[in-house]
Amino acid sequence: MQDEITKHTKKIYDAVKSSNHSAGDKVKEVIIEIFIIVFAVTLSIWLHSWSEKRHDEKEVTEFLKGLKNDLNKDKVILEENKKTISRVDSNFKVLLKYDKGEKDKLNLEIDIPVTRLNIGRYEGFKSSGKIGNIENESLKQNILTFYEQALSNLSYNENFVNSWQLKILDFEIDRNEKQSMEDLLSTNKMKSLLRIGGHNLEISIEMYADAIKQADKIIAQIDKEMAD
Repeated sequence: MQDEITKHTKKIYDAVKSSNHSAGDKVKEVIIEIFIIVFAVTLSIWLHSWSEKRHDEKEVTEFLKGLKNDLNKDKVILEENKKTISRVDSNFKVLLKYDKGEKDKLNLEIDIPVTRLNIGRYEGFKSSGKIGNIENESLKQNILTFYEQALSNLSYNENFVNSWQLKILDFEIDRNEKQSMEDLLSTNKMKSLLRIGGHNLEISIEMYADAIKQADKIIAQIDKEMAD
């Protein structure tokens, strides 16, 4: 392109300097050469922009295909952790409602879920500044909301619930060997811990369910985007 511009610029110079052409002819030649230069530059810019757009679209397509696979795997993890916390919630509700003297066998169920999702692809695409290349604004916003808000809130709540469970476990481990589980449950400290946990366990279950729902929505949007 640079060679073409140089060539036509030289023609303009030669036309202006030529003594074999009238002023009118010189003007015509200059206008023609300028038009050719402008057209060539405009075409070059358009082709470059078109090529970049095609490249960006291809990258977005590959990203979304990979993200769909990541989300399907993440849903399995979220479902398992939701079931885990649901079991813990059921167990602690039984313990909280227990009245001393009941004959039901008491079990203290501690289960520490850790949600490690496949976020590498998203983080890489985001850090490269390419998230903005997703033209579907609704899809882009849902992806950002899922990874930046839903998972962040879920992780915070999960850490709290796990820390709370470990406190109860420590309390149970440190109890006097002669102290029965029934006696332990009747202490004010254990009752307070169970009440605090009950509320947060329910929130945690809702957060897992919401994250799964958001993942499903993104997957559906990706499928629609690929089909269009």
